[in-house]
Amino acid sequence: MAIDQNDKRGLQRPGTAESDFNELQYSIEQYLNNEVETAWIGRVDGCSTEGSGPTGTADVTPMTAQSDAEGQALPMVSVPALPHTRLQAGKVGIIINPVAGDRVVCVSCKGDISTINRGTDSPQRPGSFRTFDQSDSVIVGTLHTDEPTTYIQLEQDETIYIKAPGKITIETDAEVIIKSAGDVTIDAPKVKITGTLEVGSITSSGGVSIDTSTVSMTGDLNVTGNINAGGHIHGN
Repeated sequence: MAIDQNDKRGLQRPGTAESDFNELQYSIEQYLNNEVETAWIGRVDGCSTEGSGPTGTADVTPMTAQSDAEGQALPMVSVPALPHTRLQAGKVGIIINPVAGDRVVCVSCKGDISTINRGTDSPQRPGSFRTFDQSDSVIVGTLHTDEPTTYIQLEQDETIYIKAPGKITIETDAEVIIKSAGDVTIDAPKVKITGTLEVGSITSSGGVSIDTSTVSMTGDLNVTGNINAGGHIHGN
């Protein structure tokens, strides 16, 4: 919103020049307002992180614009190469990389962090004497997000819902264990198992179809009803 002739005001208060203390207070306020960055909201313009690789950086444009003397917003310049956080500890992490258009919260560090990078294990001297600068910000999270289409939802009723319209892949070099005190339901038009299937028992409320050239069994086969094998029927 533009500032009209009736709304213009100076940066100083009416009593700023009335005492040394007021003048000192004004100088401190101006320094804090103009030189010290704390937390700010920005828009991601691009991110260098790819897939499950190590975290990279993102270019972010501040969303709170500076204004001129007439109250008009000035074009904001993108702040390049800001590190972004990831929910990770050691080798365990959840991969959610920033994408262009995300609205993010950035926190400006006390000193120059350009000397601290991936693989830095010991304290380093600052890269310069700058302090509380936007260039030394870290992206710590998102806000004002749109409704996601792929997500993990954790509820207070102790349930977890996972939705992925595209595909879900679980990969491991060892075994996969599903342990449930209740039933396990697979609701799908078709279930494909490429390896060997070991089953303790099979119960069917409909039919069981086995499409294979050979069926091998160890033990007894108990059937209530008939068995039709290629037109040859066995029954009780």
